[in-house]
Amino acid sequence: MRLPFHLKFKNSLAAVIIFVMVVIILKPLFVHAQKEDYKTVRVGWYESNYCYTDKFGRKNGLAYEYQCKIAAYAGWRYEYVEGSWPELLQKLRDGEIDLLSDVSYTKERAKEILYPTLPMGQESYYIYVTPDNTEITIDNIESFNGKKCGVNRGSFQEDLLSAWAKEHDVDIEIVEMDTTSVEESLAMLKSGEIDAYCAMDTYGGRQECSPVCKIGASDYYLAVSSQKEDLLNDLNAALVRIHNEDPYYNQKLYEKYIYSVNYSAFLTPDEKKWVNGHGAIRIGFRDNYLPYCDAVDDSGELTGALKEYLERASACMLNEKIDYLTTGYPSAEEAIQAMESGEVDAVFPVQIGLYEAEDKGILVTNPPMRSEIYAVVRKKGGKDISSDDDVRVAVNTGNTSFETFIMDNYPDWKISYYDDSEACFEAVAAGQADCMFVSSYRINQTDRQRSSYDLSLIATGKYIDFSFVVPKEDIELYSILNKSVSLIGDNDASSALSKYAFIKERVTFAQYMMDNREIVIAVVSVISIIILLLMILKLQSDKRAAERQKLITATEYDHVTRLYNRSFFYEYVNRINKEHPDYHYDAIALNLDQFHAVNALNGWAFGDKVLKAMGEEIKSYLDESSGIACRSQADRFSIYCKRSDNYQNLYDRLQRRIDALSINVNISLRMGVMHYQEGIDPVQQFDHARTACNMVRGGHTSKIMVFNEEMRNEELRDQRLLNDLRRALDEHEFLVYFQPKFDVKSNPPKICSAEALVRWQHPELGLIPPGDFIPLFEDNCKINLLDRYVWKTVAEKLAFWRDKYGVTVPVSVNLSRLDVFDPELETVISDIITSNGIDRGMLDLEVTESAYTDNADKVISVVSNLRRQGHHIEMDDFGTGYSSLSMLSSMPVDILKLDRSFIMNLENNQDDARLTELILDIARGLNVDVVAEGVETEGQLQFLMSRGCGMVQGYYFSPPIPASMFEEKYIANTIG
Repeated sequence: MRLPFHLKFKNSLAAVIIFVMVVIILKPLFVHAQKEDYKTVRVGWYESNYCYTDKFGRKNGLAYEYQCKIAAYAGWRYEYVEGSWPELLQKLRDGEIDLLSDVSYTKERAKEILYPTLPMGQESYYIYVTPDNTEITIDNIESFNGKKCGVNRGSFQEDLLSAWAKEHDVDIEIVEMDTTSVEESLAMLKSGEIDAYCAMDTYGGRQECSPVCKIGASDYYLAVSSQKEDLLNDLNAALVRIHNEDPYYNQKLYEKYIYSVNYSAFLTPDEKKWVNGHGAIRIGFRDNYLPYCDAVDDSGELTGALKEYLERASACMLNEKIDYLTTGYPSAEEAIQAMESGEVDAVFPVQIGLYEAEDKGILVTNPPMRSEIYAVVRKKGGKDISSDDDVRVAVNTGNTSFETFIMDNYPDWKISYYDDSEACFEAVAAGQADCMFVSSYRINQTDRQRSSYDLSLIATGKYIDFSFVVPKEDIELYSILNKSVSLIGDNDASSALSKYAFIKERVTFAQYMMDNREIVIAVVSVISIIILLLMILKLQSDKRAAERQKLITATEYDHVTRLYNRSFFYEYVNRINKEHPDYHYDAIALNLDQFHAVNALNGWAFGDKVLKAMGEEIKSYLDESSGIACRSQADRFSIYCKRSDNYQNLYDRLQRRIDALSINVNISLRMGVMHYQEGIDPVQQFDHARTACNMVRGGHTSKIMVFNEEMRNEELRDQRLLNDLRRALDEHEFLVYFQPKFDVKSNPPKICSAEALVRWQHPELGLIPPGDFIPLFEDNCKINLLDRYVWKTVAEKLAFWRDKYGVTVPVSVNLSRLDVFDPELETVISDIITSNGIDRGMLDLEVTESAYTDNADKVISVVSNLRRQGHHIEMDDFGTGYSSLSMLSSMPVDILKLDRSFIMNLENNQDDARLTELILDIARGLNVDVVAEGVETEGQLQFLMSRGCGMVQGYYFSPPIPASMFEEKYIANTIG
């Protein structure tokens, strides 16, 4: 029997009232229970650039933000203990505080305090003097003699300063300081109580001091009291979650708080003299080129992002105001000609290659502004410019920026020059050209032209950096402009570009309707259909809405998508999980790729339209399948719904909805899924779902990833290996194997050297192959610890064999990119060589080919020094990287190691055989020896010998073997 409507209403109203009263009564108990779950952690607070109190009394800084992030994941509540950093370090040792930030690692400290697996970041250390100090200079190292240099007592930089002074034979008086604040330390410097001050890189932008020279760098950590091992476990777990969530979190915090204060905001004496003697700096700019720059019609006065940039640049130096005068020119080429004739001192904006700049005799500064580049193409009948090399591109005459962009990125394309942008649009529309380029910030400026010619936009995914150019002889001006770029930073320039990007010509309403009549008709039609559908769906949804109303009365919504906001969403999913354990709900994480770029290029209104459509489609899906959803971040969504074995339909449904809104914009969706699993709470479920969603990156053809046990086990295993690294090094669990290399020109072949390879004999996991831990240590910047262990072990073996048998063979060890950029590398190797009394020629160094491709000049410089000292240098994995022949000729290499991937198919693959012959010919031409890796068959050996390869390594002769077996088989037999 059905109840009358008014009785149903009364019953429902009574239920709601009872529910609200229960919530009011139990809420304090619930909150109290939550509070009791937090751990109270005593954390050291010292005023510095890492943690400081602003003028409103709020705590702030890199360390403070990092600690808040950790507290969120670890369930901590902080109790702050104030003091100077040296005082707090002692309190940490004594157990009077539990946690302290910015603690560098030393063996002595590690005996008294605990270090987590991952560092907070890396900091550098400098010697600072007052800005007016011209007596102490790095150009004259003897100027440091007899000077008093202050340093915090017990700090890491105190040891670095002593080592630096000893290394450079400087007689400097080190003054240990117990100051309680930065201001107190700098006051001592200003008063002359000390001549210099040794501190972290965060002092670089202060007006009270100026950096003279860098003395070293180190990782720094959040250190834990040795009495609080449980906190260390919480800290490690939180750091791993932060790293998994955003591998670049440390760098982002550094850029946010520290990067901008590192640059010296002072002109050098020479720069200041140049400014005073020269007067205002004359800047030539490209006219009619908003948002970058433009001349106001009546006065010719500069407007655009460059105007705001120069206003900032005028006042960014603390010891000198710089004036700028500006003149507009029709094109960048004409502005450069004006600079060459002396009319102006510098030109902006210019994008020109270093080769072209050198050829023209000009210098290119660091770029103050950059922009993504879009191609304008025909909607129908045009070429696929992403795959076709025979492309004709239209360019304005005199536009050097796009000329350089095309040479750098599309060297096979043909350039056709036109008088202006209008002519370029006409050429593309008429089929005389296949495309033209526009900056992302100028898309709005060219919108009417593009629409009138019925053309489309395609993202190239490539960027143009816009710089100043100056004559080659104006070194001081070049330096001043570079300093301004560093001090002003990207954010201000991007903000100014966005501001001027949307200045458009005025159009009438009738013009707008005519230009967009298809869109207007489509919008009216869609709205009409939506209204009709909503009227139909409303009748069906009223009943479900009434049933849900009592659960969502207090719910807060995201104002754009009308989905739940993040905080309520997680409260609700936890309630569902507790109150309905029989509901097996899945966690789904969704992400719109590169959505910030969509907003920047198309405006926030369009971005909100896409987000709103996503929210509507998700709600429609949940109406059919039951569940809840939220917009968890700007472009991320979370869905909690009943289990499904096929989420491809949901993905396709959402992607179609997005595609329908973004005909000329490519927006792709990524999805990660974590199925219900007993014992895993919703928060963990969504952590795993986001992990799966993030794994879609990196070339996966599928846009959906389901979290599985293999991912979970891999996460746990990787974390365990990272946690066990220091113990494994201390307990000598890493075993060094040796694989001999044979001289095959001798008959019979004889051993000529060996390679050191490492295995991990884990006490619980057994023998772990290098492929399981070496990439892990490389990704987490820990490989240098293992490398040093191997170098030391090999050197000890070489010394032992020499003393026991009177002979030994050279052994090669790996040198990673992390090692190459370690400022202590040469010192570490020298100490190992000296302490074992071996010849440098017995310890060969292997550097992978790929290490040379990033910052090659730095790598070549470091490796060249090691080679001059007597080490032989081997380029490992040759043929798999990207080094050019011209680059190879300048590399300090004694031996090329031909990668085993070529050797494997020598007998069956003509391409590999020909490549191998070619590499051997190149090496012969450069007078460099070759070692072929991975030789396993007689056929491979005979092929290599017949082509002149002198050395081989591989299972044909011997696999990697333990040191004892290598000694017995090869070292002992040498004297037999």
